[in-house]
Amino acid sequence: MDETNETVLVTGATGQVGRHVVAGLVEAGVPVRALTRNPETADLPDDAEVVAGSQLDPAGLARHLDGVSAVLFMLPDFDLDALTESVRVVGDHVRHVVLLSSGAVRDDVPTGEQPGPIAHAHAVLEEAIRATGVSWTFLRPYGFAANTLEWAPAIRSRQRVALVQPEVPTAPVDERDIAAVAVRALTEDGHDGARYELTGPELVTPARQLEIIGEVTGRHIAWKEQPAEEWARSLLGPDTPDEVIAGMVDDFTDRDPAHTDTVARVTGRPAHTYRDWVEAHTRDLAGLLPPVSRADAGYVLVSTWRVADTGSQRAAAAAAVDDWRDRPWPAGLLAHSVLLGTDGHTLVHYSQWTDEESLEQFRRAGRTARNDTIDADVPGIERLDAAGYRLYREAVPEQPFEPGVVVLVSFRTDTAATGERFVDELIGRHPVTNGEPAPEGMAGNHFHIAVDGSRMLNWAEFATVEAHERVVAERLQADDDVPQLVERTPGLDAVGFQRFVPYRTVYGPPVR
Repeated sequence: MDETNETVLVTGATGQVGRHVVAGLVEAGVPVRALTRNPETADLPDDAEVVAGSQLDPAGLARHLDGVSAVLFMLPDFDLDALTESVRVVGDHVRHVVLLSSGAVRDDVPTGEQPGPIAHAHAVLEEAIRATGVSWTFLRPYGFAANTLEWAPAIRSRQRVALVQPEVPTAPVDERDIAAVAVRALTEDGHDGARYELTGPELVTPARQLEIIGEVTGRHIAWKEQPAEEWARSLLGPDTPDEVIAGMVDDFTDRDPAHTDTVARVTGRPAHTYRDWVEAHTRDLAGLLPPVSRADAGYVLVSTWRVADTGSQRAAAAAAVDDWRDRPWPAGLLAHSVLLGTDGHTLVHYSQWTDEESLEQFRRAGRTARNDTIDADVPGIERLDAAGYRLYREAVPEQPFEPGVVVLVSFRTDTAATGERFVDELIGRHPVTNGEPAPEGMAGNHFHIAVDGSRMLNWAEFATVEAHERVVAERLQADDDVPQLVERTPGLDAVGFQRFVPYRTVYGPPVR
């Protein structure tokens, strides 16, 4: 279609693809009407007209089609009666429809015989759109890179990720690239009748995808193989007929891996790699906490700030994280994490560096400018303390989970050897070692020794503040085992503990 000042309607506007389409149309200067169930929480560009509605409500959809020349249509679910009626309504109002279809659709198979419910549903909608007589473009992405967000809970909790066919390569496509093709199809001539099969630019096995996530986020991610039948039933539901499950599995396992250059041909730029996608979704995949266990961190800087109130605390944390967007990332900085003290005043920064010299180079070249910028944004920050550590030993349960609270337990030591002896004794008594049941809600302990030998820090992870309070009440009174061990260890003095909740972790480029 010609470029026009007429409005484009985007359905599913807050979805993974839809919000990028809205942003792309706004950036191109095209009037856009964004359809979503909850406009109040849409968080879309200000220049977009956000309206309430759904593709499953044909009558309501019709009210938003005045002045609309083109529509991006996508399936929120498989209510095909409502969706086909909505397609008919759209066809009565617009000149062009772009359907976010599926790579599972086969052109050589009748609609009623498509392999599996995903292919069938999209084939039905494609047929309905053709029947309206409007011009159309079908986008047929294969596996979304975003599908790997299903791995996030296991990654965050350090459990093994279940992979289907772990060594069979696919070419995951970035939702930003699907959106870029959609914007072209909605705003340019030359796309009428096109069936665009969309993939990423490279074939990558699921096992390698996990390695890439680990490289970007500094984590070792273990995996286990999941049978394809179990995977299909988890998607379609336990009551799905066996023949439907078998059809989906056959379609998934029998095809040669799809790999196209369609994104580059249509948009005129290379498609995003899977690594590009991971780097844009580190928080979604890995959560808010740092990869404390990463083996390439030779030096850890732990620094503490204090501010006046809770508002300033969050503002200082945001300023510290956001400032990295505006300056070159320091060589040797692997990850920088900020946690918020439950007292409402304290922040702790946990920065992992390859080595101390890299930190010193940053201090000489850029730390003052960074601090000045942050102080200008949030006046009144008091920088209390900073110390360099190395991770010494860890005690992590066999069934870990994603912690919600970090407790930093501090000790003064006369030498590094004193701290190491104490940690060795403590791990010998730890439930991970002695087989006793771990306290409910305790996720793990990561023991750090100060580089100058003057301190020991226990990064202790818990599900909640209440879980830590129970451990203190039940196991850490003066006559309990661990406090007695502290008392009996020469050269060791307990300083105290403070509770924190995670705020954000940002990552530098992986060390290769």
